[in-house]
Amino acid sequence: MTDPHSPENWMRRALALAREAREAGEVPVGAVLSDAPGQVLAEGRNRSEAQSPLRHAEMEALTSALRERDRWHLGGSTLYVTAEPCLMCLGAMVQARIGGLVYACAEPRFGGVAVLQALWKEGRYPHRFPIICGLLEEEARELLRDFFARKRDVHPPG
Repeated sequence: MTDPHSPENWMRRALALAREAREAGEVPVGAVLSDAPGQVLAEGRNRSEAQSPLRHAEMEALTSALRERDRWHLGGSTLYVTAEPCLMCLGAMVQARIGGLVYACAEPRFGGVAVLQALWKEGRYPHRFPIICGLLEEEARELLRDFFARKRDVHPPG
């Protein structure tokens, strides 16, 4: 029997949110924030195209959890995201003091994990958290690949 609170199940929920984003015409990224006992604190999906460039899946989950907890930090929580977070989202994670980050696939154009890790090496951003990449990577990558292929077919370059 599969543990309902396993990292794989949290990422599967994030993938479901990413599919919801895709159906709404958004880049398919979903996020689930869970706490140490394995409860969902908050969820989010991209809403940047329709609402605001600040409405990334990670920002939605963090904002919702902070509002729900009525405090500024989320220690002990883990954020599961279908794609590597951008610098804006990583900065918010540092400021919110999350406990860990798990993301499915790298984002070569906008992902910021390498930059954050370089800043940590320089001694900046004293709050650090473990980062794991690759959980359900192929499924997440295929969602993104399919989304952008369809977008190119609808709007050919030129």
